[in-house]
Amino acid sequence: MVPAEKTNSVSAVGVLITYWCNARCAHCYLRCGPLRRLEMTAEDAHGHFAAIGRLGIDAADIHIGGGEPFGNFAHLLDVLRAAREAGLAGIGYVETNGFWATDDKLVIDRLQTLAAYGVQRISLSVDVYHQAFVDPLAVARLARLTPQVLGERSLRVRRWRSLKAPVDLRGLGSDELRAAYQSALADFPERMTGRAADELAPLLPGRPPDDFRSMNCSRALLESGHVHVDPQGIVSPGTCAGIIIGRATEDQPLDLLLSRPRGQICNRLIDGGPLALAAMAAESGYRPRPQGYADKCHLCTDVRHWLVGRGMAADEIGPASLYCE
Repeated sequence: MVPAEKTNSVSAVGVLITYWCNARCAHCYLRCGPLRRLEMTAEDAHGHFAAIGRLGIDAADIHIGGGEPFGNFAHLLDVLRAAREAGLAGIGYVETNGFWATDDKLVIDRLQTLAAYGVQRISLSVDVYHQAFVDPLAVARLARLTPQVLGERSLRVRRWRSLKAPVDLRGLGSDELRAAYQSALADFPERMTGRAADELAPLLPGRPPDDFRSMNCSRALLESGHVHVDPQGIVSPGTCAGIIIGRATEDQPLDLLLSRPRGQICNRLIDGGPLALAAMAAESGYRPRPQGYADKCHLCTDVRHWLVGRGMAADEIGPASLYCE
C-alpha cells in the first residue's frame, strides 16, 4: 500500500487553456509560443471545472492560464462560461502578459466582461523575458485599469519591480538580451525547466550532480498542493511541468485521478530528488553533462529530456513538446 503522503492532496488548480502565446520567453517552462496552436475545448474545460468543484477548491485558488489566454478572447469566454455552467462560484485569476491591452476602452470592456463571469483578479506577467516581446505601455495600461474595474487588490504581478520601472527590450540583439537576462537572474533565480534549461541555464555556472545530493522534491511535488491541467488533459505538479501525474478524461476525471497514488518518477523525486532520477536513468545509459547543471531542476530536466528521447516513461514524462521546440 502506498503511503498517504505519496498521493495527491490538492488545494489549487490551474487550467491551462492554450499553449499559444505571442511571446517566446526564454524562461517559459511550457515552451509556449506563436506556433503552439493547441487549445482546450470548452467541453473538456467543463469536465475539469466540475471535478474541481467536487474537490471543494475555493474559487480564489482556481486560475486560468496558458500560454496566453487573451490570444483568443472568444475562447477564453467559452471556458469561463463552462466554469459557470459547471457550478463554480468564480475564478480566482486569469494570467496574461498584457500584450492585448492596446486601448483603454478595449481593456475596460474586457475586464468588465470577465468580472461578469466571476473573475476576481488579473495576474500580470512582467519581467525582462516578457518585455522582450510585449509593449510596456500595454502592460502599464492594464495595470492601471485593472484595480479601477475589478477593485482593490485585483492585480497580481509576477515582478513588481519590472512593473514599477518598465523597460522595452523589443528589438534588442541576442548579446544585449543575454546581458539583461544574466542581470535579472542575479536578482530573481528562475527554475531551469523547459526553455529556461536551454536558454538561461548556460548563463549560470555549472555545478556537479553531487551538489544536489541532499535535495529532494517533496515540497514541489507534495507540499505545494498545486496542479495544472493542460489542453490535452495532462495533469502536472504546478511547478514541475513535464512530469505527468495522469491524464484527466471523461472516464477518469480530475478528482478521481488525484485520488490515486503518484507514479515511479514522482516517487523517486519525492524521496531522493533529481540525483535519484539520474541514478535510475544511468542504468539505461544516461551520463551527466560534463559542464554541470545550473540548479537541481536543470539536472532533473536534462534527465527527463534524455528519457523522453528514448521513449522511456512516456506515461509519466511529457508531453514531448515540452522537451523540444
